Amino acid sequence: MIFTIFIILIVTFGVIFSMFYIEISKRTKKEEYRINEAAASFAAVEIDGDNAKTYVTTRKTDAEYQTVMRKLLEYTHDNSITRISFISYGSTVGYYVYDTDGKTLGTKVSYDDYTSSIKLRLVECREKWSITRAEKNYTYRPVRTADDMAVGYIIIESYAENSSLWLIVIAMIMFSVAMLLGVSWIIVFMLKKSVFNPIETFASAAAAFTGSESEDDNGDELKRKFETGRRDEIGHLGQSLISMINVINNSRKDFSSAVFDATHDGMTKTFNKRHYENKIDSFRSCSSICVIYFDVNNLKLINDTLGHERGDYVIKRAAEYIKEVSFKDSMCFRMGGDEFLLVVTNHSYRDIYQLINRLDSDCPLILSAETDSVKCSIAYGYAYDKTNYSYEDLLAEAEENMYRKKYEIKQQLNMPDR
Repeated sequence: MIFTIFIILIVTFGVIFSMFYIEISKRTKKEEYRINEAAASFAAVEIDGDNAKTYVTTRKTDAEYQTVMRKLLEYTHDNSITRISFISYGSTVGYYVYDTDGKTLGTKVSYDDYTSSIKLRLVECREKWSITRAEKNYTYRPVRTADDMAVGYIIIESYAENSSLWLIVIAMIMFSVAMLLGVSWIIVFMLKKSVFNPIETFASAAAAFTGSESEDDNGDELKRKFETGRRDEIGHLGQSLISMINVINNSRKDFSSAVFDATHDGMTKTFNKRHYENKIDSFRSCSSICVIYFDVNNLKLINDTLGHERGDYVIKRAAEYIKEVSFKDSMCFRMGGDEFLLVVTNHSYRDIYQLINRLDSDCPLILSAETDSVKCSIAYGYAYDKTNYSYEDLLAEAEENMYRKKYEIKQQLNMPDR
């Protein structure tokens, strides 16, 4: 009987394995292309078609060219992309404009078998597509000038997953699970009478003791024995266990509430400055870190003219907004009356770029109500770096950038300088 069950398990897991492998292969390829598409979108935002056309014509770089090149290199360093190139294709040959693999502006690139077969598409520069060749994924994204003239193609290159490796890993996992289930079934069968039956008896007794309803006479009898002071091993164990659970539950609730109150600001529910001071040492040893300093404009004015209740409303709105745009693993601290600090650790430049884009797109963000006569907005400044950074220098840089942004927003909204 055991041998028959084992054979059934092996056949079942074989079918499941095949289905898993096919589905994982599809999802893996889809995810690889999605990563390439994200990189192509990033490069398309950074590369200006008109400027690229000028570089192709003059073969001369400038400061903006170097800035774009640096951002492309940073992106490949932070992600699973192996190479980002931008090539301007002609009828006989192509020329590198940007390349993270070391090819300089104007370097010729000859047509190979693949590019020759799609030469017309490359020259017309209108379609985008992804393809896997020689264990590498390639994504082609066209770039054109503002007046719709062809410039060239952004080419994203990344390694394709090794399907045979997935096959081996999945096979080993499925076989291990099958063996584990078979052995587990045998052990459970052998120990059922000596272990599981007493556990079931105790579970029924504990359920009756805590007041659960039972329709059979046995459940009522167990409950009655516990209520009248059952003196056997199960009775003593049940009473002790339930008393212990009650104590633990009450203590855990009290402890959790005390920890939360000690580490959080009462008004905004963000972390408080005391907790920030306890975390500073950990911020000095992250693989990467971004600090964003926030400050509310015109809070004093709204407190003086409309009252502290309206000022508290503005502070709460500021905290809600910061928590809304933050990553789940970010830490938001209330540093003072209207100052907040958001610390984002171990995130790539691409993640930080998206976060700052969100802040820039929302700016200027008015925190006060439409009916308020005083406008309050939120100013911010950030600094980002990787290993071997000085946390104190980053914090000072973020604060300086925040004051610069604060001044810009006041000028934009014609706010009083106070």
